[in-house]
Amino acid sequence: MTEDKKLNMPQSIILLLMIIGSVAVCIRLKTGGPMIGLFFSWIIIYLFCLVLKMDYAKIIGGAYDAVRVVVPTLILLMAIGVMIGTWLQSGTIATIIVGGLQLINPTWLLPLTLIFCAVLSLVTGTSYGSVGSAGVAMMAIGNAMGINPGMVAGAVICGAMFGDKLSPLSDTTNLAPAVAGSKLGDHVKSMLWTTLPAFIVSLVIFTVLGIQQTSGGYAAGDLSTYIEALKGEFNLGIVTLLPAILLIILLLLKVNAVAALGLSSFAAGLVSFFYQGIGLASIIKVAYNGYSTSIEVGILQTILNRGGMSSMLQYVAIISFAVGMGGMLDKLGVLDNILQAIVGHIKSDGSMIVATLLVGYVTSIVSCSQPMAHVLTGRLMAPIFKERKVAPEILSRSLEDAGTLAGPMIPWHGYCVYMSGTLGVAWAAFFPYLFLLYLTPLFSIFYGFTGISIKHVED
Repeated sequence: MTEDKKLNMPQSIILLLMIIGSVAVCIRLKTGGPMIGLFFSWIIIYLFCLVLKMDYAKIIGGAYDAVRVVVPTLILLMAIGVMIGTWLQSGTIATIIVGGLQLINPTWLLPLTLIFCAVLSLVTGTSYGSVGSAGVAMMAIGNAMGINPGMVAGAVICGAMFGDKLSPLSDTTNLAPAVAGSKLGDHVKSMLWTTLPAFIVSLVIFTVLGIQQTSGGYAAGDLSTYIEALKGEFNLGIVTLLPAILLIILLLLKVNAVAALGLSSFAAGLVSFFYQGIGLASIIKVAYNGYSTSIEVGILQTILNRGGMSSMLQYVAIISFAVGMGGMLDKLGVLDNILQAIVGHIKSDGSMIVATLLVGYVTSIVSCSQPMAHVLTGRLMAPIFKERKVAPEILSRSLEDAGTLAGPMIPWHGYCVYMSGTLGVAWAAFFPYLFLLYLTPLFSIFYGFTGISIKHVED
């Protein structure tokens, strides 16, 4: 066997088509979900290595290396499941729902959700924390108000990604300039050109959608019935908000996300025990299996019957198999073949920006990892930006415009799986409303061909 043997372009295309086919069949048949198709992709790669006499042990080593990178995300996902379950049992989410129904006008829920999640993500530097706290609360309020859950989820994700993309505390905001060789301050200033206009347009669109949702034949439901039902099942009050307040404080203090979620869940357990009068065995059971309400109102059952670590295990499987597959495809040379084909068409600054975005999307689709997308794209494109004397912050901005924002748009990407599992909304439902994620790269391409904001340097 030849250890350094790589696939050529035709072989790479055939392999990708077979993998896409296996995933598409499972999704189309609506059985087993994409995780079975992604698992089968490992078998397809093994058969390829067998036929082409390639060292499978070395190839699968790439899968394990890639999975190690996303282990924190897998742990975080399960911690979110525990937190949602304990927040539901403690009455934390019920208190937020009641407060939201009493204070928020349904017409303005979508733009308020976008702004709230953006601010929280900006000051904490994490879209994960923003989605897991503010996002879950706004989804519950939106469901009770009868607002399209896909729209609410879209507003949550757009807001969370806006803050995560621009916050100096975010890992992606620091990784992109490190890969491109630019300064953090220059990188953030450069991103404002593409991200801020996209955010403003998204805010206008969500405002219009909110007005449309709550006009005409809109029926908000019997909000007073929901409020009374929640008050009947839980003891509500400021005490029940302590887990949420604690989580936000810990995130602001930059405490490790898993530790912050764990401490918030522990606080919710204490509230359940001392304030709601629930036994220890029930608290532990809910932390794993999720909460189940005795309320018979359908919409409240949809909101409250969820959470628990077990609810996230299928998403852990999807991320593990998808990221592992990406690591193997990288080892096989599939990524290099595709990327080189894209780079070969660069003729101007505009086409260079387009190529960078395309490479970012391709690496995101295949690797299912933001760090890997940034590193692979940056490694390939940095010499080309240098040759054309384009400032490195334009490269780092382009890395984020595609690599960071691509995650929620790709069904098997870790970011999308996390968003879908945490918010309880399918990818197909929120995908049409990810306006910030579509618009940002369009502004980037526009600037590339017009020269606006494109800075050139001599050295």
